Amino acid sequence: MNSTNISTWSEPAPLLTITGRILVCCPGGLVTGGPELLHQLVDELRNLGHDSYVCYYPFDRVHECPKEYANYNAPQARFCDQSGDLIILPEVRTILTRRFRHAKVAIWWLSVDNYFGRRGESWLSDMFRTTTSLIRNRLPLKDLATLTHLVQSAYARDFLARASISSVMLTDYLSREHFEPKNPTPQKMDIIAYNPRKGVRRTLEIIKSNKDLSFIPIQGMKKHQVSDLLSRAKIYIDFGSHPGKDRLPREAAMAGCCVITGVQGAAGNTEDVPIPRRYKLNDNNRDYLPDFARLAKDILSNHEDHNKLFEEYRASIRLEPILFKQQVIKIFGQPHEPPSVARIKDEKR
Repeated sequence: MNSTNISTWSEPAPLLTITGRILVCCPGGLVTGGPELLHQLVDELRNLGHDSYVCYYPFDRVHECPKEYANYNAPQARFCDQSGDLIILPEVRTILTRRFRHAKVAIWWLSVDNYFGRRGESWLSDMFRTTTSLIRNRLPLKDLATLTHLVQSAYARDFLARASISSVMLTDYLSREHFEPKNPTPQKMDIIAYNPRKGVRRTLEIIKSNKDLSFIPIQGMKKHQVSDLLSRAKIYIDFGSHPGKDRLPREAAMAGCCVITGVQGAAGNTEDVPIPRRYKLNDNNRDYLPDFARLAKDILSNHEDHNKLFEEYRASIRLEPILFKQQVIKIFGQPHEPPSVARIKDEKR
């Protein structure tokens, strides 16, 4: 390659032009899937050469990085509104856009349902939750239309599209520990694991109708205990609202579980939860309880056969770290020179 080739090399232009820092706002002291993803983004941005930081809120308090996220390269910066910076806010705190008058602001939709509160119980409760949500932390969608919108799920993308708001996909990935098989691998048992905070009413109906099956809730457990339970369980069920592309179904699949979900939220499409259709049960159907019983018992008796049908799902999960990096580069750019160009320049010195 000659010098002409080097001088004409260029990356595709990123979607966002950034001349200053990138501050990713995160709730302080909270350890859940959303905050972990916010730390993951800062880590990836810094790996690519961006001057990026996590900015904990409320801004008027001092926050320590939770020890669960100490493995991410995500140093902390205090609140600052200055021209050239980009502020990334999770959808649950769109009200904070009013604090920034000089910096650019982007909204990252890690969830849809959490924006207005859980939906569908009744029109009155929906109205109450929407009103309360807007008063406390969120702005109406019409006030956010001119901002940049990033989405963690196809479910969020479609939600915004119905409001005529375009968005860019920025998903997430499971940490490396979920890709490494346990040694020795625990023996699978006739256990059905579930999260008691997800789809409580439906899950209790299922448990009550299947007293001959063993259900174990994921509650009061440390991270390694959750991993141990999923590695022993044959089935993980989730009839919750799926406000985004949830982590637990993916963690369960990587631990060798067969996953059974409802069809609410992100579980209703094949992009966010790409498992075979037979493992998604519409809990509004009259026969969903007997359908669940037949499917669950067949999985418990023939786990290896069913488990093979989840390999495509697992393959897509393994590719998520690569996809996430590609999305970050597409949106924010890559300040570092490509290794091949840097090497050629060194050789010519």
